[in-house]
Amino acid sequence: MDALQHLTKAQENKFKHEQDLLFKAKVKRNRMLGLWAADLMELEPEDTIKYADEFVALHLKDTGREKLYNKLLDDFNHAGIHKSDHRIERKIHDCMVRAVYELKTE
Repeated sequence: MDALQHLTKAQENKFKHEQDLLFKAKVKRNRMLGLWAADLMELEPEDTIKYADEFVALHLKDTGREKLYNKLLDDFNHAGIHKSDHRIERKIHDCMVRAVYELKTE
């Protein structure tokens, strides 16, 4: 194998690793968001787990960040909880940063 093939293989492995990390981070982020929202809505412990699982399922369906945001907003409105758009966006961002950090330091 020549140097170019080694470099290509290394780049492919790096890309695969980064995609795997991103997938795991999004799952972890969504679980954190589900737990946070469930806490704000004062759900029972068994309902909290189910609710957090719904957020994980959103990522597994690859619905994107907008659907995640909309679910939070709809659920908060239904529960009578007011959170600004900025606060929700900030929490999504903070959970993602925390998820990546936790995965990298495991």
